[in-house]
Amino acid sequence: MARFSYDEVDNYGGSGSGNFLSIPNDGDVAKVRFMYNGLDDIEGFAVHQVEVDGKRKYVNCLREYGKPIDDCPLCKSGSFVNAKLFIPIYDIESGQTKIWERGKKFFGKIAGLCSRYASKDALVSHIFEIERHGKKGDTQTTYEVYECGADDTIMEDLPEAPVILGKTVLDKSKEELQYYVDYGEFPGEESNSERPARRSTSSDDMPVRRRTPRNNEDTF
Repeated sequence: MARFSYDEVDNYGGSGSGNFLSIPNDGDVAKVRFMYNGLDDIEGFAVHQVEVDGKRKYVNCLREYGKPIDDCPLCKSGSFVNAKLFIPIYDIESGQTKIWERGKKFFGKIAGLCSRYASKDALVSHIFEIERHGKKGDTQTTYEVYECGADDTIMEDLPEAPVILGKTVLDKSKEELQYYVDYGEFPGEESNSERPARRSTSSDDMPVRRRTPRNNEDTF
């Protein structure tokens, strides 16, 4: 399973279900707690994006960095890989736990926050404001994160953190991924009892995404 820590982030270049944090407009601000104690809690995911029932979803990549491409049927099929962070967030205004989806480049920023604020106490004890800079749809949008104070809050004081693997990121076996490559859907999703026709393996017919990444996306 292609998950990686901060020390491994440089090995990876640079939607599923879940309650995602949305900061939709230029200048909007969200007041949050990052649901991490420190740097060791931060985990990235190497994912493919696939289409299921007309919706784009993330699925785990089975290939560890440097391993043969045959380890993951989606890699072998030509589907590119995104390096993603799915950061568990406690949204103070709504009182809900959410997921903030970020690319590989944000790993350095969250690591910096841990270095500055989690050296003496847990990062979750600090309140942050996230401010959006960029209009809706602007691929150059950035986010600034400002620390707004700390208290004695610990992880146990908050609702359970969102589950990433198996919900936000589909957790599929090699056999299930190969089935998807062959038939364009996962086993058990057929609309009738008959197995669907095997798909062509040409690039025009593949259901996995193959476009060239934008500048703000991280692939490997």
